[in-house]
Amino acid sequence: MKHIKDDLGSTIDSEDNIVRMILIEQAVDAALEIEEPVSRSYAISDCILAILDFARETSNEALMARVETLFEEVINKGAQARTLSYIAVVLASFGQEIEAEKSITKAIQIASEIKDDFDRRDAFLDIATSAGDIFYLTTDEGQLEDALQFADQLTKGQRAYLFGYLASLLPRQKGAELLKEALKIADEITDPITRSKVYLELANLTNNLQDEPSP
Repeated sequence: MKHIKDDLGSTIDSEDNIVRMILIEQAVDAALEIEEPVSRSYAISDCILAILDFARETSNEALMARVETLFEEVINKGAQARTLSYIAVVLASFGQEIEAEKSITKAIQIASEIKDDFDRRDAFLDIATSAGDIFYLTTDEGQLEDALQFADQLTKGQRAYLFGYLASLLPRQKGAELLKEALKIADEITDPITRSKVYLELANLTNNLQDEPSP
């Protein structure tokens, strides 16, 4: 796996945050040592997401190519779907909307193949929130519609979170309407542990409600 480390290491000299990139590189090395397949896949996925965050924050589009070889090591479908959905967001942030659409479409395809209900719902939630992020970046209403279409695939807690998350991406008035729907769903959750967790998640999301754009 030396070629992966070399690929990441080649970016260090040209980036300001050398320490951060070295630590990500060390995380990659550790993740590749994991033997249990699911844990290994999610650990590598976490590393890819960290690289993508770094690429997005530093506007270093070249780093997108660095994750391709690493993604080949992600064999769990849930981890694949999560990673591809986030790759789609970062591609959209670089203006590559067609490639972003391809990535999220692939994520949906993979998520649909997951047999375990719990894992499949988690994958769909990852995809839905990523579609929401792409809507925020591109104002593509189709992405918002795509995000909402996954609601029926989710648990009530996940659905409430999704609506709250999407509400935080919309102008305040529209966001408030969607947040109201999220609260209605949360009220219907019978398990008090889940209901408490969802209320706290929604409380955090209300801080992110967008102001109305200036005329």
